[in-house]
Amino acid sequence: MAADRMDPADRVDPADRMDPADPTPPPPSRSRARKWLVALVVTVVLGGLAYWVAGVRRALDEGPQRRAVACSKAMSTIGWELPESASDQACTSLTGLRGGTWSGTFRMARADVRPWLASLPGKHGAVDGAAPDGVVEREDGLTLRVEEPPGTPQADEVRVRVHGEGRDGAVVSFETFDF
Repeated sequence: MAADRMDPADRVDPADRMDPADPTPPPPSRSRARKWLVALVVTVVLGGLAYWVAGVRRALDEGPQRRAVACSKAMSTIGWELPESASDQACTSLTGLRGGTWSGTFRMARADVRPWLASLPGKHGAVDGAAPDGVVEREDGLTLRVEEPPGTPQADEVRVRVHGEGRDGAVVSFETFDF
């Protein structure tokens, strides 16, 4: 009956007693705030990853997107200016996962074509039969290849073709390439 008279404070479960040979206290439990913070971070990371995967999948499903754009915008993206005499403009942008390309046609005065081509910034490609300004004269018109245009980093090369139209007009077409 001596056990019944023992003070309740003296009654300690043997499992709760610290082992004198191992004085390491038990690890502290995680606080509620820390658990919520970890859950929030995991949710944001997984949600962002799911959103990115869905966007890539949608882009793959839709494929490249072609849309009409102003030729002045296409030219400025390449780092060039549209000639003042340009008319009947029809330009497009083709965008996809790997970036975009630009193409288009417009009409301009035939007398202004050669000076405009020679003034275009960028490295004028060395092509057989090219004049010192990089312009190639052929029977069907003029061509110019410009490498590393100063505009968008996606365009590695721009090819320009000019065909005469009537006595005083010319049709200019251009296309960018991303290698």
